[in-house]
Amino acid sequence: PITLVIPFAPGGSTAVVGRGVADKMGEILGQPVVVDNRPGAGGTVGTKAVAKADPDGYTLLLGYTGTLAIGPSLYRNPGYDPRKDFAPIGAIGNAPNSLVVHPSFPAKTVAELVAYAKANPGKLNFGTTGGSSELDVRMLMQRAGIDGELLLYPGGTQVLTALAGNEIQVALNAIRGVESLRGRGVRAIAVTSPRRFALAPEIPTVGESGVPGFKGASLWFGLLGPAGIPRDVVEKLNREVNGILAMPDVIKRVTGMAHEVIGGSSEDFRTFALEELDGYERTAREAKLEPR
Repeated sequence: PITLVIPFAPGGSTAVVGRGVADKMGEILGQPVVVDNRPGAGGTVGTKAVAKADPDGYTLLLGYTGTLAIGPSLYRNPGYDPRKDFAPIGAIGNAPNSLVVHPSFPAKTVAELVAYAKANPGKLNFGTTGGSSELDVRMLMQRAGIDGELLLYPGGTQVLTALAGNEIQVALNAIRGVESLRGRGVRAIAVTSPRRFALAPEIPTVGESGVPGFKGASLWFGLLGPAGIPRDVVEKLNREVNGILAMPDVIKRVTGMAHEVIGGSSEDFRTFALEELDGYERTAREAKLEPR
């Protein structure tokens, strides 16, 4: 059997999509693909386990932004080197974070938010879950020249509950969670990606609506194995992943979790992941974050 390690608890959007891909892969390869949910320490527990596994193609990882690009900037010793310890196989999905505000908050654009923050220094409470959303808020504050209180919550549900209760005025959260609060008046005023999100094209980017040149986090994930997997195995698995991502029911599952389908070659994924890692390391340095 092939083991797919998913470094978070069952139920989240990435875990749901990962399990769907595992099921399809098992059907195509004609052998079981067993999902091993192994959460802990921001995803580093399961990621480290795969980094140390035998490179025979039978232990794979559902890697994502937090473990491969952000964690190494936030943790002193995550237990693996994302540049050396993995063989990228194929990218699966991608979604931006979104900047959302409480219904009573007067700003309807990022430019208005920045103007409000400058007129009311230190009065804004920003909520995030840490990781990519924390870096995005810190970068926004730095680039826009504003300040405020940054409150960390254990999960996106808690962030949005705090926002709905006006405990915080501004939140940065995965766009899927924001959709669930639209009926309560919560407003998404921008996405953090450098271009508009195809599944919500009406929401402008932070860069176009108030902070030019801003490039924030996207929540991407893909399939990897330990470094040293034979090239022919990587190529075979990449072909299977791309075939799975072309299936209508898989596309529906991925987009239903508010992610765009990516796909592409293993080298495409490697280049993308390393560029993301470089970018987050630069952001952490600019924000003067000390590794924990």
